Amino acid sequence: MDRTEAKILLKNLLRRIKPKDVEQFELTGVITDGELAALHFALALLEGNNPAQVHPTSLPVLPVSPAPNPVDPAEQMVEQEDFPIELDLSIFDLPKPSSKERLCLDFGTAMSKATLVMNDLDDDDIEEIHVLELGIPGDQHEVSDTMLISSLYIDNEGLLWFGNKAVEHSAVEGRNGERRRIDNVKRYLSESAIQTTLTPIFNPTPLPLTGGDVLLAYLMFMTWTVNQVASKHGVLRNIERRFAMPCFEKTQSREVERELRRLLGEAQVLADTFALSVHTGLPVKDFTQAVRQLRETSRQYDFVTQALTEPLGVANALLSSESNIRRLTLIVDIGAGTSDVSLYRLHADAEAGIRQAVEAKGAARGIPLAGNYLDRALTELIMLKAGIKHDNPRNVSIRSNLALSIREYKESLFNSESLTVVLLDGQAVDIKVHELDELEPVKSFKSELRKCVTEMLEEIDDSWVGAASHDDLAVILTGGGSNLRMVQELMSGEIEVKGKTIRLIRTAAFPGWLKELDPALEDDFPRIAVSLGGGRLSLISSTIAQVTAGDVRGEPTLPRF
Repeated sequence: MDRTEAKILLKNLLRRIKPKDVEQFELTGVITDGELAALHFALALLEGNNPAQVHPTSLPVLPVSPAPNPVDPAEQMVEQEDFPIELDLSIFDLPKPSSKERLCLDFGTAMSKATLVMNDLDDDDIEEIHVLELGIPGDQHEVSDTMLISSLYIDNEGLLWFGNKAVEHSAVEGRNGERRRIDNVKRYLSESAIQTTLTPIFNPTPLPLTGGDVLLAYLMFMTWTVNQVASKHGVLRNIERRFAMPCFEKTQSREVERELRRLLGEAQVLADTFALSVHTGLPVKDFTQAVRQLRETSRQYDFVTQALTEPLGVANALLSSESNIRRLTLIVDIGAGTSDVSLYRLHADAEAGIRQAVEAKGAARGIPLAGNYLDRALTELIMLKAGIKHDNPRNVSIRSNLALSIREYKESLFNSESLTVVLLDGQAVDIKVHELDELEPVKSFKSELRKCVTEMLEEIDDSWVGAASHDDLAVILTGGGSNLRMVQELMSGEIEVKGKTIRLIRTAAFPGWLKELDPALEDDFPRIAVSLGGGRLSLISSTIAQVTAGDVRGEPTLPRF
């Protein structure tokens, strides 16, 4: 047992202790082996002994008298009378915020990001950019300051935990494979699974929860972290906020935008309402009660404004009016849930004060294959090499335990090209990166990504292809998967389109104007580019062209935007 595990167990134990009268408290039910081990762990620390030697199996079992007529906490949760939640609706009473300030929220499959941009009162070209350090209020400094873990976990006591705390709590309760956390909350939105009911492995409470419920719960937490950080810059909570979306076909795009717009508005009210408890274990019962009350009245969330595609946010982050560039650029954003591409003509002229990005009509598109797809492929490879088939009685528990760390395993495998995984049953499995590359799902990912780019170029106007074949095509890779070697290899070399050969020139993704402004952002830029670009005053979403100009010229190295 380590400190983190002991701390979580002791907090859970203390939370179950209830006041009996003015001077007495009581603990109903039984103390679990883990809680007993945590108590001995704490005692060993206080006595100056080595707590690492404490293990539940080596501890004496203390008799505990059962409480008379014990009540199942789950049944108690249902039977308890619903008391109204006092909603904090102060967001609707705030004065109109400054038009010189705006947020852009990038709700990610694995990590979420947000950027605050403040323009000078007298000169809109002067921008003050703050990539919000959401990881600080999210207690995940060791992971990232600028990116927030997009995870949610409901513990056995019916409490909601988010981000890094979701990871910590699930690591304790879910290590036997009987419980799982939700690491891809965004999928309920992108896969039209809002109405899907969570199974007991995710939701141990008797209260029915849907994908839409946990999606809103996570957005509440993300909004809370945004509020915590943005308030330090003196902006109002009803500041204009834009939000990024993957590239969907038109009908789905409209549906997702409408749903996300409403959820982000509701998330602000709930973040205000539960500001003191959202990060310390929020009861599912309180959350669902507040949502019911909130939706009893139709509300308008005017502070949630513009949606933008993820490649569009990247394009908007690249250009500076102080630069000189005219270049066709393919933007490929490899996230955890989707991979999105689009083609732009980037144009910046310092003397004329021009900063323009024209998107090729029909170029924005995406595929539902990205980092999570590779996670699943790696999971299947590990299970295959371990010889654990679907009819194995421990299949589900081993898979559930493996899912808690599969992202870390994947990163380690791609970085070191080899990996050793110890499964729940104690079996050690060795994996080489070439074994993953040879799997059909991984070959399919490579094929579909290349096909997505090729089909896009085949279907847009011939003028774009002609210009790209004449001058080569600059490629900008962004997103959490942009550093994968196989992605970098896919987006280089040559592509044959409409009888023409287009040479792909991969370029550095960090724009020169931002390097001068804040060079410390270079490592994080592939992941924060969407929110950073989306927060800038001049958004380029409405600039779409059927044909490109015939005078696109420039060096393919894109030395500075």
